[in-house]
Amino acid sequence: MRGQLSKEDRLQISVTRLKNNTLRFRSTIKNLREIIKQKDKKISELEAKLVDKEAQRKELLSYLYKPGKKDGKSLPRGKKPGSQAFHRPIPKEEDVTWRCGYTLNKCPMCFNRVGDAVDTVIKYEEDIDLKPRPIVKKHTITRHWCSHCETYVKSKQIPETSRIGINVTGYILYARYRLRLPIEKIRESLRDLYNFKISEGEIVQKLKETQAMFGKDYDAIVLLIQEAERVYADETGWKMDGKNWWLWVFVTDRGVQYVIEDTRGKGVPERILGNKEDRVIISDGYTAYKNLPGDKQQCWVHLLRKAKMHSTMLYEDLVILYKKLLIELEKPILKRDRGKLEQSFDLLSMKEYKDPEVHLVKNRMQRHKPFLFTCLDHDGVLPENNTAERAIRLQVVMRKIFGGTRSLAGTKAHEVNSSVIETLRRQNPDASFFELILPLLEKRRSGL
Repeated sequence: MRGQLSKEDRLQISVTRLKNNTLRFRSTIKNLREIIKQKDKKISELEAKLVDKEAQRKELLSYLYKPGKKDGKSLPRGKKPGSQAFHRPIPKEEDVTWRCGYTLNKCPMCFNRVGDAVDTVIKYEEDIDLKPRPIVKKHTITRHWCSHCETYVKSKQIPETSRIGINVTGYILYARYRLRLPIEKIRESLRDLYNFKISEGEIVQKLKETQAMFGKDYDAIVLLIQEAERVYADETGWKMDGKNWWLWVFVTDRGVQYVIEDTRGKGVPERILGNKEDRVIISDGYTAYKNLPGDKQQCWVHLLRKAKMHSTMLYEDLVILYKKLLIELEKPILKRDRGKLEQSFDLLSMKEYKDPEVHLVKNRMQRHKPFLFTCLDHDGVLPENNTAERAIRLQVVMRKIFGGTRSLAGTKAHEVNSSVIETLRRQNPDASFFELILPLLEKRRSGL
């Protein structure tokens, strides 16, 4: 039959197909073996990293958690069995402003006379006066003609008075710098709480008057910052009449100074801090502080934050090193080993990491290395700038609420009043606001 293959031809075609399949399968097997080899290598690398990270995790846990709690069990919630419940303390007798007794002479059921009291129960109720009546003081001053002196005279015992009293001024400062209320809200709160009517212009005028009254206190803070051995510094944006300005903060153990300027240049800290050589300036690494007199300590928290953003593995290594630094700071200065920590820091700088942006972290590490371990050479110097961050956060919240200041005079009043109030609070952390401010206002108004 025409076109029919012979048996030998069909066998030859089958052999050819089998050979082609064999070659294809051999090539596939070779590729798979290469893939398996790469996978085995990758698994070995990951196992080594896992062992390394597990060792780092255990070391980090030894810093973070107290001994005896490594099983991960948390303490039971709530009070301990048998412990006393919390009760509001009983008011002192001299604090009681209203008294009332309830006794019986006749039985309320049968109306017969009852005997003497067999027991007494005392109950207290504490409350506030939501709408007290405003205090209005009327001063009557008479003048007299002295024929001997030939002049008009009046009493020398006349106190210093103002159309708006000290208590209102103290509340305005409290509402503005502690409650962070806009001027309009301060006016409303005085009307609602105290039935005291006041205009926005009067509130602004009172803020400017307190600036003048606090003048010598602000000058003392300026000198305190310049003479301090440790100064924490930071800056943030500020709005002045809608324009972009800058608010600077300088913090010491005993004082806080706020400065509002139209520049973020190095001239501001140079003017505020002066030329003192034997001090440490702690900052977030901003270059405006780099060439100022004195030693520099830069913030570890900012470095860790950048490492966490760009390289997780380097971040974990830096956290362990930071915990070691904190442990070293608990030792006396003479027993601190700065060289060992710097050596570990250099090893991390040279260690290879797979993250594509790890170079951004390493560049910062190299630039800031001379200023990351200065705290080991001084007592009381922290390796982070959270002290200034917390002080400036108060101003950031105010900026978000009422947007900044509207004039140069208001800007100056804001920086003076804020500095004095926060310094008083820093020096007297357990005192209430009015216990600090009202005596100072009385003292300054009398000219002392």
